[in-house]
Amino acid sequence: MMIIDDWLEDRIYEHRFNELESSDAAEFAMLGGIIRAQAVAAGYRIEVLESACGGDIPAYLLAQHSAMVQRLKKPQPAMA
Repeated sequence: MMIIDDWLEDRIYEHRFNELESSDAAEFAMLGGIIRAQAVAAGYRIEVLESACGGDIPAYLLAQHSAMVQRLKKPQPAMA
């Protein structure tokens, strides 16, 4: 079994995470529910998942999404 942090990162990117609207809290709440159900199905305890998310799965997902969007917005260095 993977450690929860690696498992969670894989699930986030499987769900087309970067395509979510950052202003739509309902999207993150729904994704949090999906990830919670997948974690249980994979054999993880909810407490472990919540701990990996700092206690609030949708808030964690929103924060991760915001960080990803910021990284994607950074201009890429020009190739020589």
